[in-house]
Amino acid sequence: MNFKDIIAEHPYLSVKHGHLHLEGVDLVEAAKTHGTPLFVVSETYLRKNIQHYKQQFEKYWPEGNVKVLPSVKANPNIAIRKIVDSEGAGCDIFGASELECAIRAGVKGENISVNGSIKDNNIINKSISIGATIILDSPKELDLCIEESRKLNKKANILLRLKPYIKDLDDNSDFLPSAQIKQLTQTIKYGIPTTEVMVMVETLKGCNDVNLLGVHIHMGRHSKKLQVWQQLIAAYTNLIKQLSIKLDGWNPKVVNFGGGFAASLDRETRVAVTDYPTPTVEDYAKSITSAFRDNMNAHGLTTKDILIEVEPGRATHNQTGLHLTSVKNIKHEAINIEHTWAEVDTSEVFLSIMGVNPTPPFDFVVASKPDSIVEDCLDIVGSTCNAEWIFEQVMVPKLIEGDVIALLNTGAYVEPMAANFNALPRPGMLLVSDDKSFMIKRHETVDDVFQRDIIPPYI
Repeated sequence: MNFKDIIAEHPYLSVKHGHLHLEGVDLVEAAKTHGTPLFVVSETYLRKNIQHYKQQFEKYWPEGNVKVLPSVKANPNIAIRKIVDSEGAGCDIFGASELECAIRAGVKGENISVNGSIKDNNIINKSISIGATIILDSPKELDLCIEESRKLNKKANILLRLKPYIKDLDDNSDFLPSAQIKQLTQTIKYGIPTTEVMVMVETLKGCNDVNLLGVHIHMGRHSKKLQVWQQLIAAYTNLIKQLSIKLDGWNPKVVNFGGGFAASLDRETRVAVTDYPTPTVEDYAKSITSAFRDNMNAHGLTTKDILIEVEPGRATHNQTGLHLTSVKNIKHEAINIEHTWAEVDTSEVFLSIMGVNPTPPFDFVVASKPDSIVEDCLDIVGSTCNAEWIFEQVMVPKLIEGDVIALLNTGAYVEPMAANFNALPRPGMLLVSDDKSFMIKRHETVDDVFQRDIIPPYI
């Protein structure tokens, strides 16, 4: 795919005056002003994604309300979270630190879904205090909710995170192609084992310390095939029916379908298999709501006034972000082999990739030369003491020191996974809004890298 085609796929990229622009911001000038490597996020794209998810699920769910809860972990930044919140979306948080991100962003408790394994008294107490919904991951967490509710004299709002067994599904996972989805959804840690859910029901009967609002699942990005999602929903409603029977006709007020929706271009580093058709948001909304409605009705359960929740993390964020890096050196070998390397100032450890990549893990555009003739074949390599094959044998214009390269589709899970290998300070983040830009996370410094080190007094 050439640069022109790549740019055409992205609604907020354009070429003006010989430079690549995101919204109205010149990315080459942004690189010069703020330094590279640099993560960049489009505010307009982010807002449009959230609006689109809400509109499509509302279109196919007339029975009740819809809440979109983009996961904080996809891009745990306070400014980003404020933007998400201003669109009326809530947030799925995992653990105490992400809860703090939501609180610092001013998210109201009723819009916070508190996920995470091994929750302790502190996070449960704080969650109850602010009126957040706690997603139980084990029987122990129910005991803690009861304990902290009594201390606060305030009921805990809870959902049970279930692990539906999709017994008739034989598809393998896009994440781990060697394993079946039905096996992974049972063996991956998150969720309450069904054996333990059925024991918890006895505690929930007549319990006045918690509000059992509903249920939660999270398959994750194991598949984008709609029939897989439909089978997941069928297994989910089977469990809801069992709970209803054991709880004397209980019906959920809230049903959360989790995340795992593919971004529209479905290009990212963390999924092994992406090379088959990607559903639209409308496809997901129609398929999931229809399957849920039909299966609930088949079980004699009502869907009237049920609030449904969805947690699009990568689908919300992935294509809103890009990563800028500058060419620092060109090396060429002509005696032993014919080979050229463009050394850039970013690293695989900033980009959530590792080792030799047989295909480019990102679409990229030479931001300083998006219209130039593509004439050289070379490796683009990063800055650490690793192999650092970010791109192997790709076609580019004639590169020189100072050229700026934009790596696309880095908005989800990439920046939060950045590491300090070789004691490298991690990159900052720039928010682009129309023709303006704002740093929303400063570049880390060498002092930051070493600030936690402690020298014992005897050394």
